[in-house]
Amino acid sequence: MFELLDPKSLEKAYRLLIQGLKIRNTKHIAVDGKTSRGCYNIKGQCLLHVVSAYDTENGIALGQIATKNDEGKDVGEYNTIPKLIESLDIKGALVTIDAGGCYTEIIDTVVKNDGNYLVTLKDNQPTLMNEAKAIFSEQESKDFEGVECYRESNHGHGRVEERTYYAVSLPSDSTSRKKWRNLETLVIGIFYREIKGKTSKEIRYMISDLPCNEVQRLGRSFREHWSIENRLHWVLDVSFGEDANRTREGNGAENLGKLRRLAIGLMRTVKGKKTVPNMMFRAALSPEFRTTIIEQIVKANPGCVGPG
Repeated sequence: MFELLDPKSLEKAYRLLIQGLKIRNTKHIAVDGKTSRGCYNIKGQCLLHVVSAYDTENGIALGQIATKNDEGKDVGEYNTIPKLIESLDIKGALVTIDAGGCYTEIIDTVVKNDGNYLVTLKDNQPTLMNEAKAIFSEQESKDFEGVECYRESNHGHGRVEERTYYAVSLPSDSTSRKKWRNLETLVIGIFYREIKGKTSKEIRYMISDLPCNEVQRLGRSFREHWSIENRLHWVLDVSFGEDANRTREGNGAENLGKLRRLAIGLMRTVKGKKTVPNMMFRAALSPEFRTTIIEQIVKANPGCVGPG
């Protein structure tokens, strides 16, 4: 049955259910892709790759679109991310995307739909990257005096992490302003990590249309972006066994992936601080708890069931 279902129709039903949950205002949407390794190549068939939009605050996937290839411009995520963004209500939300989505066309789509953006910058955009490195190199020589800054740290379990974010306005005469829509701020993240006496340092560059005085929001959102990996992709693989699932005929893998994401979102609407594996185990044993989860749909969408 799942092989024959139209993914677009199932996605439409998925969106209606999620909208009916009436979750709190979405302030941050992380966009990222995940490959299902169990759908290995057969007869030239590409691995299934799904790009998801994840509400980091509420822990719910707002929507997802599948692509058959995630490598290179003009294919895969480059075309899929704009379609996904256009299908969502992102007004007033900050959309974060990793370097694979650092293209002017994708940023244009975010701005056109009244969203804000924070996009990781890497060598896939050499001109802007070199400009960012030069600007922050000059600021570092001045010990970042007067530069907007946000710091946070974590200590515990033999691990120490320190994260420092600096944000500066892009020069008004920069040619990048003409190319990158509404580009206002360059951000550098400097990350120190110490594990069992071994230290490491990592530097990341980002671009945003938010002003540099919102460096705290930018820094926190950059870190929260990776919750799509930890709270969605990791749970799909470890708790739901998605990577090991070898369903690959027809639309089976794509449709089952939508249901897994729906299940995660519904379980997170249940009050309490129980983990997803704990709730899955409890749901397997308790009809009453399964009913509690399903009631989230019924209460949110009273028209989806008939009388009685």
